[in-house]
Amino acid sequence: MSFDLTVLIPTHACKREVIGPFKNLDQKNASAPSTKLIETVISNIREHLSDISLKFIIGVDHKRDVDLSVSYLSNLKQLPFFNDDIEVISYDTKYSDRVMTTITATNNFFNLISHCNTDTFLLWEHDWIFTKPIDNSKLDIQNIGIEMLRFNQFTNKTNTVETISTDDMGLTTTLFSNNPFITSKQAWNDKYKKLASEIPDWWGEYGAFIEGPINRHMVEKNLNYKIHMYGNLNDDPYIAHLNGQVWR
Repeated sequence: MSFDLTVLIPTHACKREVIGPFKNLDQKNASAPSTKLIETVISNIREHLSDISLKFIIGVDHKRDVDLSVSYLSNLKQLPFFNDDIEVISYDTKYSDRVMTTITATNNFFNLISHCNTDTFLLWEHDWIFTKPIDNSKLDIQNIGIEMLRFNQFTNKTNTVETISTDDMGLTTTLFSNNPFITSKQAWNDKYKKLASEIPDWWGEYGAFIEGPINRHMVEKNLNYKIHMYGNLNDDPYIAHLNGQVWR
């Protein structure tokens, strides 16, 4: 069993929120300008998805007036010289212009999708890893006939923010999340892109970045988009967050 899958990895060296609870706080990728975090993540994905034909695209939310970001991007651009399956791109802004992180992060994500040449992609923010073996055949969503498959950082059961249930294809959830997920470019462009494009100028119950506007619209417009969850009911998480702000 093998199918083509592009892993899209958004990353950054530094960011500063201009709204919300972290307003004006500098947040840095603790391992930057080293590429150790990205290389650790890619190695982990390769190990767990060994039956899938993978390509990796790293997208840097780049601040061209910050030395740390310049060095980080420069170091990342060395990876393709030693890895034929890695590409590095960037979405460039200036730190001093104080552009909202929700804008730059969303545009970086959209830029990644525009460079994807496979029918399906796996969105994988730069500080997540698999923690348990993965049945690679269950990630072939187009062959299975599902639109989106999410990995859960929590136990697969209903909680205060999402309802977990089952259908003929497995577990379903009522919540979109920036946690790692697989979808097709067609499903993304037809259903989710427009929702994600309405970048919020708020920081509230739905969060920010992409999951905020998507979940808000799904609730307010009663959009019953079918999102599946990897694993079985009550399974413990298959992924873990390394927290790039502290991981070295």
